[in-house]
Amino acid sequence: MDGAAAEHVREGIPVLASYCDALGIRAFAEGKDLASDLAETNFNAMASLTDKPLVNLESALSHPCQALADWKTLDDLAVPRAGRFVLSWAWHPRALPLAVPASALQMAAMRGMEVIVLRPQGFALPEPIMARARALAAASGGSVRETCERADALEGAQVLYVKEWGATECYGDAAADARLRAALRGWCVRNDWFAASPECRVMHCLPVRRNSAIADEVLDGARSVVQREAYNRLPTQMAVLHQLLRTPT
Repeated sequence: MDGAAAEHVREGIPVLASYCDALGIRAFAEGKDLASDLAETNFNAMASLTDKPLVNLESALSHPCQALADWKTLDDLAVPRAGRFVLSWAWHPRALPLAVPASALQMAAMRGMEVIVLRPQGFALPEPIMARARALAAASGGSVRETCERADALEGAQVLYVKEWGATECYGDAAADARLRAALRGWCVRNDWFAASPECRVMHCLPVRRNSAIADEVLDGARSVVQREAYNRLPTQMAVLHQLLRTPT
C-alpha cells in the first residue's frame, strides 16, 4: 500500500457491492505461481468480501460464462453428447491463462463427450485440472485423455475447440516459455487438419489471432462457428442474471 494505488479491495469490493444487485468479478491469473493460481487466491479473496449474487467473469482457473455459451453452441449444432471433442493448443506469441481451456475441457466432460486434449510437449494441463475433468467424465459417461498426436486426436472428431495457453512445464518463466513455443508456429489450425474429420466444427472463445492460432481459410470457412459461439454469450449471460435475481415463487 505504499505504491501508486490508494485503494484496497477490502474497501473497493464492499463499496461496489453496495451500488448493485449483482456483482461480476474478473480476476485474471497472475501467471507466476501455479499453486496460487490453482487455488484461485485473488478471486476468492475478493469473493469473500461481498454477500451479493456473484458472477465469475473469469478467474485464474475458471470461465463459467464462456463455458455456458460453449454448451449452448454445442446444443444449437446438435453435436452428439457422446461425440468426440478435441481441445487443441494453438500458437500465440505469449503465454495466456488456463481459465478458458480448463472450463472448455470440464464443460465437454460434463456433457459425457469423448474428450481429447491435443497439445505439444511442455503444455500439458495441470493434473488438478485433468483430475477434475476425469471425475466429471466418469460421472456423465464420458472420457478424457491427452495426446501430442494430431491425426490420432482429430480422426472422427465432431468439434475442435482451439485455445492458446502458457507452458505449464515452466509456468511463470517467460523466457523458458518463449523458447518452448518458438518451434511451434505450425500449431496454427488449417484446413489440412481435417482430412479425417470433414464434418468437424471449429470453436474459439475469441478474440483470435488470424493466421497465428487459426488460419483465414478455417475462420472464414463453413466449419467455423466462432460467431455463433460469441453471440451465445448474450443469452447465457441473461440466463445467469435471471437465475440470480429472479424473485422466488
